[in-house]
Amino acid sequence: MLISKSNQTNYMIPLMLDLSTSRILVIGTGAVGQRKAEYFAGHCKELVLSDTALENLSDFDIIIAATASAEENERICSAAASQNKLYNSATGIGNFLIPAAVFEENYTLAVSTNGKAPAAAAYLRDKIETDLPSFSKMVELQEILRAELKNSVHEQKRRAEILRAVLRDDSVWKALDSDDFDAALNLARRNI
Repeated sequence: MLISKSNQTNYMIPLMLDLSTSRILVIGTGAVGQRKAEYFAGHCKELVLSDTALENLSDFDIIIAATASAEENERICSAAASQNKLYNSATGIGNFLIPAAVFEENYTLAVSTNGKAPAAAAYLRDKIETDLPSFSKMVELQEILRAELKNSVHEQKRRAEILRAVLRDDSVWKALDSDDFDAALNLARRNI
């Protein structure tokens, strides 16, 4: 059964993937290759950084071509595509993009310009991180409130309205910015 057919030219959508069992190969040990390897470090089963393409790409789930040569990157991606691998190119488009990202304890933020302006994506990521320094604490507060609301407010639409009101409450943000979590939680509960 066909559920959806799209006439879009951009088929990429954001996803959060569990890469804990994935093996990732980054080809290219320059600054770009290092940066791409750092993005995946600690998030996958195995990460290999190589200065040259390996003969057997089939041992890897994700291939990243980050050499200084566009032609070499294209050759690597073509080989990865022929094996139905996920692949990304530092000098072109692959079948996935690596967004500008922030990995915090309570949230992950990913921003992409679909490969058009990576510096703009990085700027927006940094701006959000700088302008909302207490966002991780707000996520923790929202988690607590959400659990409380599930027991006291039965209508989901009303719970969502309350949680959004807390997000718009400047006094809650100020308390979080002052590292006074208990005061922020008490202020947030006024919205219930």
